[in-house]
Amino acid sequence: MNTTPKRRNAEQTKARILLAAQKAFAEVGYARAGIRDIAEAADISSPMLLRYFGSKAGLFEAALTDAVSLAGVMEGDRKEIGKRLVALFNDPQQEITPPAIIALSAGDPDARGITARVTEEHVIGPFARWLGGPGAEARATEIFMLATSFVIYSRQLPIITNNPAREMEISAWLAQSIQAIVDESGSA
Repeated sequence: MNTTPKRRNAEQTKARILLAAQKAFAEVGYARAGIRDIAEAADISSPMLLRYFGSKAGLFEAALTDAVSLAGVMEGDRKEIGKRLVALFNDPQQEITPPAIIALSAGDPDARGITARVTEEHVIGPFARWLGGPGAEARATEIFMLATSFVIYSRQLPIITNNPAREMEISAWLAQSIQAIVDESGSA
């Protein structure tokens, strides 16, 4: 009988925890998501989860930061970013949890503060630097607000499903709206 303890791959374990946390925070919100439930979903113990993230707030911040990653979003032709973002939002293979996590964080003061800071530091700030030009931070905020609302109402609370023509029209409007905001930086 082999009594050698099973070795964990720290990066894989952390990824499983973040995925389980994102799912929990997107489905039931910060206040109702339990460390034990998240640990169980990640197939680890609660103390192990806390060893990785320190606290529920630390886990929430890490999960949201990971979920809102802009990796790859600002690559490619700047004149196509509106279309690229809408294609990403409409891809059924993409699990898009940030809008639900953000919306459900509003009811808890700790989570709300973390969400505001993470959004500013990891979404609006980097996007504003990428946009450049006058009013970059306001334009980045506009894009974030449009994108978040679109995902909420097309994926989490679908009000445009079962009407492909309407879906296409709204998707085209969003792509054009985002592109117009991005293009403002070149007109100044």
